[in-house]
Amino acid sequence: MATVGVDRLWVSELVSEGFLALYSVEKVIESIKTNYQNVLIVETTPFGKCLIIDGKVQSSLLDEHIYHESLVHPALVTVGNPLNVLIIGGGEGATAREVLKWKTVESVVMVELDPSVVQLCRRVLPEMSDGVFEDRRFKLVVAEGRGYLESLGDGSLDAVVVDVTDPYEGAPSQRLYSQEFYKLVYRKLGDNGVLVTQATSVVHSPFTFKSILETIRTVFPCVTPLAAYVPSFSSLWGFVVGSKSRACNSLLVEQIDEILSHHISGPLKFYSGEVHNMLLQLAEIYVRLSSSKYKIVRDEDLVAIP
Repeated sequence: MATVGVDRLWVSELVSEGFLALYSVEKVIESIKTNYQNVLIVETTPFGKCLIIDGKVQSSLLDEHIYHESLVHPALVTVGNPLNVLIIGGGEGATAREVLKWKTVESVVMVELDPSVVQLCRRVLPEMSDGVFEDRRFKLVVAEGRGYLESLGDGSLDAVVVDVTDPYEGAPSQRLYSQEFYKLVYRKLGDNGVLVTQATSVVHSPFTFKSILETIRTVFPCVTPLAAYVPSFSSLWGFVVGSKSRACNSLLVEQIDEILSHHISGPLKFYSGEVHNMLLQLAEIYVRLSSSKYKIVRDEDLVAIP
């Protein structure tokens, strides 16, 4: 954080090498150092309240629905009838909020490594969770996500949603982007199961995005990249869906809208059949045009954003 000018406070974020973003701050709501990370919640001028972890904006009230709806609904539409969903990360509760809009869902387990983030967001960002912690279908588990996944029975899940921080050097999330992790997820999913992960910036970290995409392709038979512009991230943001059966890009606009009309309770602010196509097309264009190299990510050779 840096002070610029006489009466104005700014938060700075190094978005990528050579690109520094500054956000004007109206109020610092909370600043803590947990056992795992530095957590800041501020009221910004352009985006409203923001959750910032280790210097990176994770969510803002202005546009978090773009990120969370893009992360959750294309994957669950691909499943079609999700019952049991595991979320790894997602401490704000917004990912669980979107999953619980599905009438078919019977159980949502959110595994979060850092309980301080959950407690802080429940206290000062309740708008994002919107009551999910009181939903009878929801369960919070404080644990390391990969270890918890190991403890589950094979074929027991319909969807695994990975909503963790970017894989920067030394981050606890790094091991949640490797081939070994994706093979573990594959085993735990049922025959029609789906994995979806946030996959960093398509624009600012193309090597990391492409490495995540190509690593998932070594494990899942149906793999689809998606991309959505998230203003508070200053970027076109990437997601990757891996499916054991039906591909995420195989559904028509009319089919998606019909599934949503039957299975979703509560409004969607962003996602629809038409938006689904947009997410596909944006990712396809950038993947096709990108000259970035990549690597298959393994536990002994993890990927890290610069």
